[in-house]
Amino acid sequence: MKIVTTTLELKDKVTIASKALAKKSVKPVLAGFLFEVKDGNFFICATDLETGVKASVNCAEISGDARFVVPGDVFQKLVKVLPDETTELSLEGDNLVITSGSTVFRITTMPADEFPDIAPAESGISFEIDTSLLEEMVEKVVFAAATDEFMRNLNGVFWELHKGFLRLVASDGFRLALAEEQIENEEETNFLLSLKSMREVQNVLNNTTEPTMVVRYDGRRVSLTTNDVETVMRVVDAEFPDYRRVIPETFKTKVVVSKKSLQESLKRVMVIASKGSESVKFEIEENTMRLVSKSPDYGEVIDELEVQKEGEDLIIAFNPKFIVDALKRIETEELEMNFVDSTSPCQINPLDISGYIYIVMPIRLA
Repeated sequence: MKIVTTTLELKDKVTIASKALAKKSVKPVLAGFLFEVKDGNFFICATDLETGVKASVNCAEISGDARFVVPGDVFQKLVKVLPDETTELSLEGDNLVITSGSTVFRITTMPADEFPDIAPAESGISFEIDTSLLEEMVEKVVFAAATDEFMRNLNGVFWELHKGFLRLVASDGFRLALAEEQIENEEETNFLLSLKSMREVQNVLNNTTEPTMVVRYDGRRVSLTTNDVETVMRVVDAEFPDYRRVIPETFKTKVVVSKKSLQESLKRVMVIASKGSESVKFEIEENTMRLVSKSPDYGEVIDELEVQKEGEDLIIAFNPKFIVDALKRIETEELEMNFVDSTSPCQINPLDISGYIYIVMPIRLA
């Protein structure tokens, strides 16, 4: 076997596959990369049994067939320090020889017999989507997912195909983020991908140069496919809560505010909020919104904003970090904050642009 490729291409594909390496496993092969050379193609594969990645490496020269596993940690570090623009890979017995410029590495390989097959989703529902669009949707919701792996039904992102739209929804029980875009598929289905799998989705989206991606779901697995990378993930066998029940249908108070002004105001009040109860009171009246935070040990802060208000006056409190998280994902200069009352969820969304909403639960007023 002999392979010649650019060092940059090798680094890129190793980076994409690396996130699927098993961090803790009784099987050493799961902590390694499977190298598969067959019929003039070279694939780098990795899996932790929940997520699998198969990346095709573009090569200037390929000869012979081979299938073996290399230690993942060692090969990742090795690839980062290769000195030349071109790298050659060859086999000498049980050793993989990596040559780049005047540098030669020889690393021990493992048999590939116990490496699991990374089988893509078969048949099922599929749709094509712009990769940059999907990347943006994932970024807008994944931060709201629960990080506790024991909360299986919330530790991930819910995907829903409904009436020609793709919806991504995530919630940790305190806030909820929803992004939707129209797609060319009228079929109805939904599935839940773990937060760990979603990190791999982000990894692939961040590193691909392909303009589009095909998503396929067969009831058990989800495949994300570009021309050179296939990512296969098992869906989570848990029921995501009915998110529609959390989204208010009517509002009694609506506020339009400058995103920048609100961000700067929150920075100021969080100086005190971070030292106390980590809550900020929003006092809304006339065309004014006051942000108030108090600490028994450090004092208080009051910051006043000019807003456009419709409806009733209101006093409500939030964890300010949850509001800050939402503002980072809103791209418009102005945003809407929609309220029902002091104990009901608040809906935050870009002004005059559909496709993204953020729901945050209030904190009980003292």
